Amino acid sequence: MNQFFIICAIIFSVISAIHPFKIWKLPVNIVTGPLLALITLIIAGIITPEIIFSGIKGTNNLKPWEIILIFYTTAYISISVDLSGILDFFAFKIVRIAKGNGIILFVFFYTFASILTIFTSNDIVILTLTPIIFYLNKHAKINVIPLLFAEFFGANTLSMLLYIGNPTNIIIGNALGLGFSEYTRIMALPTFSATILNIIILFIVFNKEITKKYELTIDSNAKIRSMYDAGLSTMMLLIMLTTLLFSQKLHVPIYSITIFFASLYIIEDLIVGLFYTIKHYKLYITEISVDLRKIFSLYGFKGHRHDFLIITKRLPWKILIFIIVIFIFVSGLSSYGFITSVALLIKNISNSVSTGIFFNGILSFLLANVINNQPMTIFYSSILTDPAFIVESKIFTAIAYSVIIASNLGANFTIIGALAGLMWEKILRSKGIVITYKRFLMTGLLITPVVFFTTLFVLYLVVR
Repeated sequence: MNQFFIICAIIFSVISAIHPFKIWKLPVNIVTGPLLALITLIIAGIITPEIIFSGIKGTNNLKPWEIILIFYTTAYISISVDLSGILDFFAFKIVRIAKGNGIILFVFFYTFASILTIFTSNDIVILTLTPIIFYLNKHAKINVIPLLFAEFFGANTLSMLLYIGNPTNIIIGNALGLGFSEYTRIMALPTFSATILNIIILFIVFNKEITKKYELTIDSNAKIRSMYDAGLSTMMLLIMLTTLLFSQKLHVPIYSITIFFASLYIIEDLIVGLFYTIKHYKLYITEISVDLRKIFSLYGFKGHRHDFLIITKRLPWKILIFIIVIFIFVSGLSSYGFITSVALLIKNISNSVSTGIFFNGILSFLLANVINNQPMTIFYSSILTDPAFIVESKIFTAIAYSVIIASNLGANFTIIGALAGLMWEKILRSKGIVITYKRFLMTGLLITPVVFFTTLFVLYLVVR
């Protein structure tokens, strides 16, 4: 019975994140919903302090605190690079190079979103490029719907390539102890196959809707505030990615690397912010040397651009409570034996590489589109790390990567498949562009199943 109540709490938390509502005057959303569910189970005695501690500390394999550190340090770095203006600069340069050719623009946004995801994450790409596409709609007579789908599908496809491309990759990779270079080696061919197939089908589906020729109505532009800042940010990002590739050989935990580089970015952002504080308020060196408190008291004033404060404000803090509570609920299911029961069932079915890939891939894909991809990966990671789940190493690898594929491509099937979809829909709705759940589902049905099954088949060829 306790298991049933915890499952209900997970479903309630997911519904709160997907469709916020009110209980009397209390808003129930991605933050308050999980907290209400958790408090209710604590009062009922179902969730104990031991379960809460275990849910945060984790086990030898699944360590929530490491996953959270990796997610937020890489998110900080991604936003810092974006804030330098280098990404916006490249996007607008290529838009101008397209010279009014809508097909080139369509291919560009798909390609740019895909490549950008490699160096940042799918969530960051969607948050960054979606407003740019909207402003293109404002400045030119062009149908932006195909561009928005191209951007969204591209970001959620190539996000499979790197360990840090999607928070779900981090959850599974960290739980199963997957190495950064090993991860990329296995996922490279399935990812590139999915990326190419995706753009082909996207073009076929949206061919009639793509504005073939367009003209910018105003001189749209994007400027880099400081080439030094942009150059340094980009260089540090490339060095971090290179270091991550060799992390397994260096025997250095991934979270240690991301924390180190995030610290460098924070120092750089504080220095850059201080420079622009001085420039904005026209302070003199003598004033700084006499009273440093005067400088720091200016941080955050209206009209003042301080990088560190801007970045920390843009971090997806609301997701933090959601993830932590889901980890606690999964810990509760584990303590009451539910995870072990499911692990034994899946173990008996997954008796070969092919069944391991296709059964678990399909199951996790459907589950992601019912409870969202992050709860799904947390749940599945607990199953795969359960002591009762003992299978051959090759089958284990096949299952792990099939779940990773499902957690990424599942976002291209329904809007509720990932938190990125919910953020994307809310951004567009706030700007007057409505893409309904039905419209997204109909598009997903035409494209994603073909891409998904092809990607699973390519994974089978790689792993077998």
